[in-house]
Amino acid sequence: MRTLNKLSVAAVMGLLLGGCGVTSTDLGGEGVASQMEQDFGGPGGLMDFFQSHSEEEIREAMKVYGVGYRVHGNVTAELISDCPKFFPSSDRSVWHNFDGEYYYIDSAGRPNRAYKYLPPIVAAPRIDSCQTSIGQWGDAENPSNDYDGGHLIGSQLGGWGGRANIVPQDANFNRGNWAQLENKMALCGSLPSSRLRYYIGANYPNSTTLIPNNMTMEITNQSTGSSVSMSFSNVDYGGTNGTTDRTRGVNWLSSQGCN
Repeated sequence: MRTLNKLSVAAVMGLLLGGCGVTSTDLGGEGVASQMEQDFGGPGGLMDFFQSHSEEEIREAMKVYGVGYRVHGNVTAELISDCPKFFPSSDRSVWHNFDGEYYYIDSAGRPNRAYKYLPPIVAAPRIDSCQTSIGQWGDAENPSNDYDGGHLIGSQLGGWGGRANIVPQDANFNRGNWAQLENKMALCGSLPSSRLRYYIGANYPNSTTLIPNNMTMEITNQSTGSSVSMSFSNVDYGGTNGTTDRTRGVNWLSSQGCN
């Protein structure tokens, strides 16, 4: 990681907050994560900042937003590897870095963002008991629907198996259009390391519900700058445009060499 020379973190933040002439779509939602993405020029700009600065510099920059930053070692030994319905206050409004995967827990204690570089693509173990519980929590909150514990970053892509990466997701959507995108991503393993940056947003209608009403996905080719963005409602098929967006995403991945 590089360190800042003549420019202090405060000065860098001033440039970022000033916009730097960069405009970018973000992953949605009304919370602080969305604001950070806008200020840093999109999720890619924020991820670049995480990758290129020291932990101390990142923590100082995040203070502007009232947000923490925590680097985890062996995640199985960390408190956040538990499976709480809502994370405790100590884990809220914090970016959690698990070996280069970034997960943001919002102020209400729910998973809100997930970032990851791909490839390498190595399947990660599932935590079946946690995944089952999260689906059941969704069923209890909205008995008229059927929910899975759905990964933000799929386990076949190396996404962590714990609660920070799992939300109640409509079962038809999770096993259908969302899974088809994840399975297509799993074919990107022959690309150069870290060629793709993968961003997920889980957005909620209010501060109390457990179930996201909207899930967004953005994939960017670091080499060419080409990207694809998709937005899904957390209902069957991902909503009325879910199949269209899935097809667009799958076709984009094919064009990048994920075959």
